[in-house]
Amino acid sequence: MKSLFTSFLIFLFAISGNVLAQSDSYEILEKSTIQVEGTSTLHDWTSDVEEFSSYIKFNTAALEGDTLSNPVKSLSLTIPVKSIESGKGGMNRRTYDALKSDDFPNIMFQMSSAELINADSAMTSIELNVEGNLTIAGTSKKISLPVTGTKQDDGSFKFTGEYEINMKDYNVDPPSAMLGTIKAGEVVTIPFEIYVAKSQ
Repeated sequence: MKSLFTSFLIFLFAISGNVLAQSDSYEILEKSTIQVEGTSTLHDWTSDVEEFSSYIKFNTAALEGDTLSNPVKSLSLTIPVKSIESGKGGMNRRTYDALKSDDFPNIMFQMSSAELINADSAMTSIELNVEGNLTIAGTSKKISLPVTGTKQDDGSFKFTGEYEINMKDYNVDPPSAMLGTIKAGEVVTIPFEIYVAKSQ
């Protein structure tokens, strides 16, 4: 099996475009990735999120090391359910059905707050705790997401993290196949790598 949301959690990216981001001077780079990893009674699986739209506003002074404060001022993320790709048509259809894509076509995250937990004096290495509401299949839950940021040699920033989701918490029945003999596990993990750089 190979598919189920992600991501977020949290933090916004796209493997193949359709990324909408805004900030005073920074933008999300297309090399950013988000995946969904899970298990089944047959084998482990990994899916890619191939499209998402996002809005991010950064505290530019924090990213540039002028102040020791939270660098993320606001963040929202929308993932079309049908952008989750397993590489297998049958698996995709079962996943989209489980996530009720006809009634709830998007997975959404809206940040409510972000806290700077740790950082070096130049803000080249930071740890954040991001809180907000994650909505899947019409059910919203408040989540807390740890995120690590590191400044790259070219001046860009990489934000990484992962988040575990139990599908049952969102009233989602894990997909199954072969008359229920093959079942996905209830818990999926969403790892992400988000790259941001100064706008050209």
